[in-house]
Amino acid sequence: MNTKLTLRLDERLIARAKDYAAVHGSSVSQMVANYFAALTQKADANAKATKPDNAAGDVGPVTRRLTGILKAQPGQPQVNVDDYRAYLERKYLGSEGKNTPPAKR
Repeated sequence: MNTKLTLRLDERLIARAKDYAAVHGSSVSQMVANYFAALTQKADANAKATKPDNAAGDVGPVTRRLTGILKAQPGQPQVNVDDYRAYLERKYLGSEGKNTPPAKR
């Protein structure tokens, strides 16, 4: 269902938008609709990228995107998010009083 939306814009901008739409075989309404759709699609993608999933827990989006891109050498165990978290805890918090296993080598 289409609903009318009134926008108050500079008349020169409206004229330029109409010219652009005509050249590209579109309408100002369709251009605005496409723009809003792109904005909301991008916002949805950003929200999804920053939302923790079950596999990666509460790690940040960069770590989650990088998880699993490097494969272990033959004979070496695959490192997972928990291994990385334990490594960071040992590195920055020390292993004293922590229930973190020693680093796998």
